[in-house]
Amino acid sequence: MPRITVSCAGLTEGEGVAAVSCILEEFSHRPWQREVQCEWRTSLLRLTATNESDPNGLALLDEFWDAVHICVSYDNPIRVQVESVS
Repeated sequence: MPRITVSCAGLTEGEGVAAVSCILEEFSHRPWQREVQCEWRTSLLRLTATNESDPNGLALLDEFWDAVHICVSYDNPIRVQVESVS
């Protein structure tokens, strides 16, 4: 089962810190995403999860993007990407 890490750059410190609990709440309603972890560190919001049907991480990236839009009111441009799949 792939372990995938995705990240979001461009958030402020306050936006990133506040987003962690909201993102975790959003992903608690997505049981197909397992072992979900979210953190704000080094100016990046990172989400890591495992699932059975996302070999390249793009499905998790799409869900993360949706959660960021729901959870964060941001003013600056942001960028999301798949960091790793292992």
